[in-house]
Amino acid sequence: MRTIFFLFANMGVNTGAHLCLKRSAQGKALKAFLFWQVLGNLGAFLGVLAYTAVLRDLSLHVAYPLTEGLTALGVQVVGGVIVFREKVSAVAWAGTGLIVAGIILFSL
Repeated sequence: MRTIFFLFANMGVNTGAHLCLKRSAQGKALKAFLFWQVLGNLGAFLGVLAYTAVLRDLSLHVAYPLTEGLTALGVQVVGGVIVFREKVSAVAWAGTGLIVAGIILFSL
C-alpha cells in the first residue's frame, strides 16, 4: 500500500513539475518565468524523494519503468489534453497504450 502511494505521489509531483516547466517556457516576464521554474524544480525534487521511497520496496528494473511510464501518461493526459488543450493524435494515443502495456508487463 505504501509503495502504491509513493508511485502515485511520484506521478503527481512529476506531472506537476512538467506542467510548471511548460508554463515557465511560455512566460514572457522574468518574474513569471522564475516563479514557474522554482515550482517545477521543487516538484521534481519531491518526485525524487517519492522515487527513493518506491525504491525501498521495488527493484530498480521495475520501479523505473513504472514511475516514468505513469509520469508520461500523466503528462499527456493531464498536461497535454486537460490543461494545455493540445490535440493528441491517434498515433500518440496508441503509443500511450503501448506504454501502459509495457507498465503492465514490467509489473508482472
